[in-house]
Amino acid sequence: MFKKKSEEKHISYEAFAEGFREDWLGIPSEDARFYNFVWDAIQADVKASYEDYLGTPKGQIRSHYTSLVGMIYEEKYEGLVEAYNEIYVDESW
Repeated sequence: MFKKKSEEKHISYEAFAEGFREDWLGIPSEDARFYNFVWDAIQADVKASYEDYLGTPKGQIRSHYTSLVGMIYEEKYEGLVEAYNEIYVDESW
């Protein structure tokens, strides 16, 4: 995953985003295009979570990742599936 140097309280945005994508965003799909579609669609949310994370005194990441997962699956996932299907419906055959 990622490591902070002992004097650092927070990791870079790139490390934060990569850690979330690799270890937390378990989209139940073998369709890489869908996975990338969702990833692209949630970039503003990931960035906002990172900015909140920077405000934590000890750089606690887990709660930010948990909140992102909840938001994606509870609030956005159905809309993302519908948007994806509208774009790629003709290509499914």
